[in-house]
Amino acid sequence: MTAWFALVHRPGPALEGTSIFEHPAFGEHVAFLRRLQERGLLVAAGPLPDEPGVGMTIVRADDGVDVVALATVDDGSVAGGFLTVEVRPWDVRFTG
Repeated sequence: MTAWFALVHRPGPALEGTSIFEHPAFGEHVAFLRRLQERGLLVAAGPLPDEPGVGMTIVRADDGVDVVALATVDDGSVAGGFLTVEVRPWDVRFTG
């Protein structure tokens, strides 16, 4: 069975007033997104223009993939506190 998730990323406590996009830790987040892409889990990712510094990643994974662990441990920018992540299960009913 396939499960969908929305990962909502926000600036974390370690960021200290700078933009995540200008911080060296952002490279860790990009590397995380590339690893998701390589595994075939990434559907889409990008910033939300109405909330500076906030972004969303859509993940589609088969049973047995621990998306929470990936989002909180494998993403070095989250593990280091530069971003926070809210992992939201998504009940997808329609795709194009």
